[in-house]
Amino acid sequence: MVRMLLFCAVLAAGFATLSAGSFSGEVAKFNECLERSWKKHGVTPGAVVTDEAFFRRLSFRVLGKLPEVDELKLFISDKTPGKREKLIDTYLDSPVFAEMMAMRYADMFRIKSEFPINLWPNAVQCYHRYFYLLTLEDRSWRKMARELLLSNGSNFRIAPANFFRANADRTPKGLAAGTALALMNFRTDSMSKEDQALFAAFFSRVRFKSTKEWKEEIVYSDPAATVLQCRTPDGRRFTIDTGKKDPRQVFADWLCDEGNPILARAYVNRAWFWMTGTGIANPVDDMALPRQGLWERLFGDPRPNDPADESVMAFLVDYFNKHNCSTKALYRLILNSRAFQADWRCKASELAAHEKFLAVYPVRRLESEIICDALSTLTRNYERFVSVIPEPFTFIPRGSSAVSLADGSMSTGTLDKFGRSPRDSGKISERNNNSTGAQRLHLMNSGVLYNQIIRLPGYVFRGRGMTWNTQLDLAYLTVLSRYPVLKERQAARKYHDSLAPRERWKFWQDLFWALVNTSEFSYHH
Repeated sequence: MVRMLLFCAVLAAGFATLSAGSFSGEVAKFNECLERSWKKHGVTPGAVVTDEAFFRRLSFRVLGKLPEVDELKLFISDKTPGKREKLIDTYLDSPVFAEMMAMRYADMFRIKSEFPINLWPNAVQCYHRYFYLLTLEDRSWRKMARELLLSNGSNFRIAPANFFRANADRTPKGLAAGTALALMNFRTDSMSKEDQALFAAFFSRVRFKSTKEWKEEIVYSDPAATVLQCRTPDGRRFTIDTGKKDPRQVFADWLCDEGNPILARAYVNRAWFWMTGTGIANPVDDMALPRQGLWERLFGDPRPNDPADESVMAFLVDYFNKHNCSTKALYRLILNSRAFQADWRCKASELAAHEKFLAVYPVRRLESEIICDALSTLTRNYERFVSVIPEPFTFIPRGSSAVSLADGSMSTGTLDKFGRSPRDSGKISERNNNSTGAQRLHLMNSGVLYNQIIRLPGYVFRGRGMTWNTQLDLAYLTVLSRYPVLKERQAARKYHDSLAPRERWKFWQDLFWALVNTSEFSYHH
């Protein structure tokens, strides 16, 4: 009830960190940038998505939650101008959004207690909480990157110290590779051996030592004086006297400098992927570095990992930097854009080009945690999350969501079946969002799940005096977050009437089971 009242109040009143006029102008400029790109590449954008589809899309992408029916009906009936912008603001300020982002960062930064990361439960909880609070506070991404690169101390107590600790390979080469992947969307294995060694030198003084507390480690920089020759991946050379300066400081100064676009470009590309399911540049975490003088002439044009249209990337990077690398400001712009609110439908022959140039919304399967939580929300039966290895044993309270899980080692059969990331390398490709036969069999043939689904009519219709059509509406709103269309109403009535009168109570069980087994339920669209 409290959540509902808050939702209604904010929906009615609205709020914004920038003035409404100023922000609307920014959105209009970005939409114009997108339209120029579409016109340049001969792409016709999709129509604006319906309110029902927008609400569902926003709820899954921002909160990782199946929409609540009462909130959805309130949103659909609201005729206030700017209601989508107000809903976006509401969701971005929600602690549930912080949980969803912490899950994404946990994949990205390899938050896992067991092999091969071996952070152990204390460090896992500390590190995961750091990213949750980072999102709630809307801390600058540039400031956060500097904290991660320069942190020393106990990995149980100083959360950013886990940035280097959470690497399976903690040699200088391994630390360099992990840093480049997470903060630069760059794969060091594309560099020559000499370049890899010169880049790894920035992290050659990072050390780890154990304490008397079980599995705790101290991260620090070796203070012994030596002279290092280092080179960043874009070719800039540094000679560093480690007796006077930590090499990590030199690297952080270079990466986090406002004139260096690499950090912002990398985050913008991930943010776009997280909100839409595809990157502006693909592969998402294997981007070409920005062109810089000689670098451009050496690599030529085009390069395979460049953005489809550099102007769109440049606009977002400039906006991100102008707002002090506020992640919330960036998401606000993306979610209000014409690209995020585009319909998913287009001709099959045009789909590849439309997705490449961000003109339709990509259809992608829901992440495993979201599917797990959606099924739990529907059936009122939550997964049990337990880890008995390593000690100390970890038991997550009943009713906890899969999205809120801190530990990548803690999983269930459902999570594994739907491709949850093992968090071993931090690569986006570790999360498998492809549909498989095993997933379809689970939804269609699992006896446990079926027995839960057939109880849904009792939960959904309990205590409500409703007509048959109203019940049908409620079933569709509950599972698919939309009203049934005419053909669906006709098919449902035909099947209902085909049953013997004494068997018609089974219709609603069959309907809920069928809706859960539609592709529409399991996909972002």
